[in-house]
Amino acid sequence: MIDHIIFDLGQVLVKVDLQRFAAEFQREFKITELEMKNRIENGVYEFFMIGKITPTQFHQLVCQHHRRNISLEKFNSIWNSMLAGPMPGMAEIVEQLVKRNYPLSLLSNTDPWHYEACVRQLPWLSHFGHKFLSYELQLKKPDAEIYLAVAKALAAKPEHCLFVDDRIENIMAAQALHFQTIHFSDVNNFRQELERIGIPV
Repeated sequence: MIDHIIFDLGQVLVKVDLQRFAAEFQREFKITELEMKNRIENGVYEFFMIGKITPTQFHQLVCQHHRRNISLEKFNSIWNSMLAGPMPGMAEIVEQLVKRNYPLSLLSNTDPWHYEACVRQLPWLSHFGHKFLSYELQLKKPDAEIYLAVAKALAAKPEHCLFVDDRIENIMAAQALHFQTIHFSDVNNFRQELERIGIPV
């Protein structure tokens, strides 16, 4: 029995184009691909993603590191360039799940800029009754605490929740807590997996 379906956001509901983002970032900050790989943004971004620093602080720290004065508006545009619109076919699946009265939730490692951009690109996110966002919870996948917080907020047993994510480490963490899972690879496979567990769409 499935009482709730919980979706990841990036590479499940919205496409992510890291190559486009990297090209824009390298061009604007005048750095090479190697320099970008060795950058501090990964560490700083984790603080941003779990709500430990504000968008303004994130912008300032990245600019200081690269010794470049990029406007906040321009930096926001570059950062959001990695979001490439809805994952084809997922809006239709969501609509079908809504018609079948499945409660839908989001569970995403994200930041306020990316989430706000996703809301603009995916108006059908309004169908999702609960949004569990890392920057609001100050927790992140695959840490067990975030999955337990979701189950508690939904007042649901993990084994009655279906969790959908593209990253295997997040799937394995959910499975360890007895969530039902689908490891998302593409829309066609997702439809097949839903049908396999008795939810044809």
